[in-house]
Amino acid sequence: MSRLEERFRPAWMTAQTMTGLWQSSLHILGRLFCIGLVLILVAAVAASRAILPPENAKLAAASIIHITPGASGSDIAELLSQEGIIRSKAAFNAAIRLMGLEQSLKAGDYQLSPGMDLLKVMEHLEAGQVATVRVTIPEGLTLDAIADRLAAQGLVDKERFLTLARDDSLIYGDNPPIEKPTRSLEGYLFPDTYFFVRNQPEEEIIKRMVHRFVQVVEPLKETALPAGFTWHDIITLASIIEKEVMVAWEAPLVSAVFWNRLRIDMPLQSDPTVQFVLEETRKLYYSDLATDSPYNTYKYKGLPPGPIASPGLNSIKAALEPADVDYLYFVAKGDGTHAFSRTFQQHRQARARYGY
Repeated sequence: MSRLEERFRPAWMTAQTMTGLWQSSLHILGRLFCIGLVLILVAAVAASRAILPPENAKLAAASIIHITPGASGSDIAELLSQEGIIRSKAAFNAAIRLMGLEQSLKAGDYQLSPGMDLLKVMEHLEAGQVATVRVTIPEGLTLDAIADRLAAQGLVDKERFLTLARDDSLIYGDNPPIEKPTRSLEGYLFPDTYFFVRNQPEEEIIKRMVHRFVQVVEPLKETALPAGFTWHDIITLASIIEKEVMVAWEAPLVSAVFWNRLRIDMPLQSDPTVQFVLEETRKLYYSDLATDSPYNTYKYKGLPPGPIASPGLNSIKAALEPADVDYLYFVAKGDGTHAFSRTFQQHRQARARYGY
């Protein structure tokens, strides 16, 4: 130590005292470090516990959580807590603030499981990974039946859906994606399995199904149509085939019967066209066959004004490529197949054989 330092050092501050102070300071710092480390560990444990799923979460089923437009982070935290999706509202709020997600959580219906951790829940809400509803529209359904199926899943208002589907100008204006002489989309909502989002407008659902129809049919348009027939005629015929056929391999045979009748100006006499007019599927009576409607192919020759249901790809292909046979009649055998005949006499015998 220099003489200058010795001159200004207090008399009581000996080397021994300085050593003691230094050791005491180190001891205090050590204790503070240990306390800080413990606090950090406690905070880490608390935080990790907060982001874990709620207790017994694995026993709980996933549910649909509706986040309303304009809901704040606190509102969402409260809802998720009430539904048992998260452990801690405070942890959720702190996390979204820390990550800058307060304005990024999107409204919608989410399928969230109590087994998801906090970060996974936040990831869904930020990405807008809304829940979808899987719905299958089988071949041969009418617009009414499609509306019933979608309404049963809570996807559409039936009356609004039908109003739009029966007048496509309400959706497409003067630029419909399909050229046809009618406004109705009967036959043009393609049967398939779809994934829709709850609260999706009916217009979007209809557009999706029409788009699928266009996707499927467009590659077929390279096929030359018989003279005087349009694609609307093909879809109309395909819809009748769809309603008549129960086994796929018979579709070209049924198509051949109808094409052969059209060529000789013979009525198609298809029961499903009458059932379409009656708006119900039931056993027909002879009095029903006199129903006055252009869709009644017993009363009026040729094709009806439009499809009577949504045909699938197999029936559309059958309408385009009928079997090369000269059958004019067929009758149900009772096992899902039909007996085909060339003459009316053979047809009468077949009817008698199968109990008609």
